[in-house]
Amino acid sequence: MKIASVEAIPIRAPMRPGDVYWGNQTWGKNKDAKAAAAGLPPDDDRSEYPHLWRSRAAYSRSVDTTLVKITTDTGIVGWGESKTPVAPNITATVIRELLAGILIGQDALTPALQWDRMYGAMRIRGHAHGFWIESISGIDIALWDIMGKALGQPICKLLGGPFRNRVKLYASGIPGVRHGAPQEAWDNLRVAAEDVKRRGFQAVKVAIGLSTQGDIRTIEILRDAFGPDFTIFTDAAMMYDVPQAVEVGRALEKLKVGWLEAPLPAEDIEGYARLARALDIPIASDLIFNRWQVRNLLLAGGVDVVQPDVCRSGGITECKRIAELADAFHKAATPHVSIGSIIQFAASAHLAASFPNQAVMEFWFGANPIGDAIAREPLKLVDGYLHVPMGPGLGIEIDEEKLRQYEV
Repeated sequence: MKIASVEAIPIRAPMRPGDVYWGNQTWGKNKDAKAAAAGLPPDDDRSEYPHLWRSRAAYSRSVDTTLVKITTDTGIVGWGESKTPVAPNITATVIRELLAGILIGQDALTPALQWDRMYGAMRIRGHAHGFWIESISGIDIALWDIMGKALGQPICKLLGGPFRNRVKLYASGIPGVRHGAPQEAWDNLRVAAEDVKRRGFQAVKVAIGLSTQGDIRTIEILRDAFGPDFTIFTDAAMMYDVPQAVEVGRALEKLKVGWLEAPLPAEDIEGYARLARALDIPIASDLIFNRWQVRNLLLAGGVDVVQPDVCRSGGITECKRIAELADAFHKAATPHVSIGSIIQFAASAHLAASFPNQAVMEFWFGANPIGDAIAREPLKLVDGYLHVPMGPGLGIEIDEEKLRQYEV
C-alpha cells in the first residue's frame, strides 16, 4: 500500500464572541484589556525581574491548527494534526514543499520508518523541534490512522495496549489572577470552579506564573472552592526563575497541588534538577520536543511527569518512545492536550490507553469549534473520563465538509 497524496489543510476557526483561550488569557497579549480579566495585561512591565515578557507566547484569537490528509493508492484516507496555535500556513507549507515529496510512493504501513526518513531529511540543519517536528507529527498520526484502518484495529491495540479503555481527565484550564487585580477577577475564579465541577470533572489545571503572591492566592481560593479532595494541577509556562519556583512550589505543597508544570524555561535543565531536589511536589513538563531532550532531562533528575504532545512532539511514534523512556526511569507520562481539533484528542486518547505509566490526561473544556463539530460522532466523555474510540485507526470519522469551512 503506497502513499498517493499528502495534503496539508491550514485551519482557522473563530471562537465564540467573547471567548479567549485560557493560555492566551493568562500569558498572551492577543486579547482585550480589562481590569477584571484574568491573566497578565496585554502590555509589558520591563522593570521587574524575572522579565515575564521574555516568555510570553504568541496566541491567535481563533482556534488555529494544520490538519493532514493522506490518501493511499488503495483509497484509504488517514487524518493527522500538526500543532499550530498560530500561523498554520507555515506548517502547511513545510508539509507541502518538503515532506510530501519525501513520502509520495512510500509504504503507508511503515510509520516508524517514515518518521526516521522525515527527521533525517533536516537533521543536518539542526531542525530537531519546532515547525519541523510539528509537521512530522501530523503526518505520523495520519499514517497510524491508515495502518489501523487497513488492519481493522484501533491504534491503541497496534501500540501494544490498551492498558485501559477510558482515560481519566483533568479540565484545562482556569486562567490565574494577577496580584492587584480587582475583586471581580477573584470572584470569577469561584465561578470557573463551579463550572468545572458542574461538568463532572474530578481534576483541573490552573494557569499561574503571573507573580508569586497572586499565584499562591489563586490556588488558595480554588482549593477553598473545590474542597480538599479535588485534584488541582498548576502550569507556570516558564515564567519563574528557580527561587520563585521554590517559593511557589512550597506553598503549593501545603495546598496539596498535584504537580507544578513547566515552571522554568525549557533550556534550563540544571535549574529543573535543582528545583526537583528542593521540592516534594512533582515537577511536570509539557516542554517536550523529542526523546533526546527528554533523556537529558531525565538523566538530570529534573522531571517527574513527562507530557509529550502528540501534535508537537513527533506524533504517535515519538510520543510512544518518550513514554517508554520515562517508564525506564520510573516516571509518569501523559499526553499534553491543549488547543486543537478532535484529531488531537483522539490520538492522545490512544496514546494514553497504551502508556503503562499513564497519569491523568489533559482536556481543554472550552467551546471548541473544531472538536466534536467536525466529526460524524462525538467522543464519549462521561464523569470526567474520556472513553477511547475503539474503531479502526483513530476511531473517528471526520466530516470533511464541515472541516473545510474553516480552511485558510
